[in-house]
Amino acid sequence: MKRKILFLVFTDSACIQNHAFMYAIDLHKAGHETKLILEGKGTLALRRLAKGDERFIGFYKAACEKDILVGACRKASGGCVDEKDSVQDIANQYSIELLDDLMGHAGITKYVDEGYEVITF
Repeated sequence: MKRKILFLVFTDSACIQNHAFMYAIDLHKAGHETKLILEGKGTLALRRLAKGDERFIGFYKAACEKDILVGACRKASGGCVDEKDSVQDIANQYSIELLDDLMGHAGITKYVDEGYEVITF
């Protein structure tokens, strides 16, 4: 049975971010419908793009090619925890959608309504 899975990445751990992308890509290749949203400190993964982290760039490109990466939370990427953490310029540079359908944050109701299971990292 094919499934629908939404990955929410809240962590700023590079290792865990990599695994979330790997799992989403692997499940997509196996025929499952997967989506991934960067949320909270997880939006700091965008700094890895700007710094040229080749491994992460590979995961990012694969997720974009397969239409897995939905986007990043607008509030969080703007530094909702600390303004110095803002990565919105990087998101704009890479054309990553800033999601704000839940009072400025990335909402997940649409995905739950469509039958997605939610996995949080």
